Amino acid sequence: MKLLVLVLASFSMAAAGQTSFRAFDSYEVLSEGGTVHTLVVDVGREHLVTRMPRGYAATVDNQSQSVVFKETTGSIAITMRVTTNSPGVMPDDDTLRGLALAINPNENFLQLSTCATGYKPARFVDSVHNLDPLRTIRSRHAFVACPEGMVEFIYSSKIETFDKGRVVFNLFLTSFRVEMIKEPVKPPA
Repeated sequence: MKLLVLVLASFSMAAAGQTSFRAFDSYEVLSEGGTVHTLVVDVGREHLVTRMPRGYAATVDNQSQSVVFKETTGSIAITMRVTTNSPGVMPDDDTLRGLALAINPNENFLQLSTCATGYKPARFVDSVHNLDPLRTIRSRHAFVACPEGMVEFIYSSKIETFDKGRVVFNLFLTSFRVEMIKEPVKPPA
């Protein structure tokens, strides 16, 4: 069964408020041996790093400051979106619920809770949307507060396959980390 890619609502960002955004492939050597494929997103003064799930490809959209990670079969997709919303501070639960449900006004709220990332805890909102009597979509929208804004992760699928894809989504989140870009030291004038 194909999972559905959640179409992100476009939150307009004024050009002056939008930070630089650049994504590129990288590889890291593991202390236990071997290497892993990572994707690094430079935004403002931050490196956002996450492991590429095996069997996935990434599509970068610089204008919306997002990356879609899609399984090669097309059955699972995870969207990572960077915003300048709430720099350094996690918004309250009602605001997070509103952001997640704004993507599709017909969604019904299921739960709000905390989940792990490799950086710091995220808050997630689960929702469900009935397309018709035979098709129901479940979504998980996770938010991580970063020094320069918020990173949002979105996963959704048919309700029957949600738990299978949720495992990949959770592994993806636990590999996410934020590293500050060090400013080059300037010689004294």
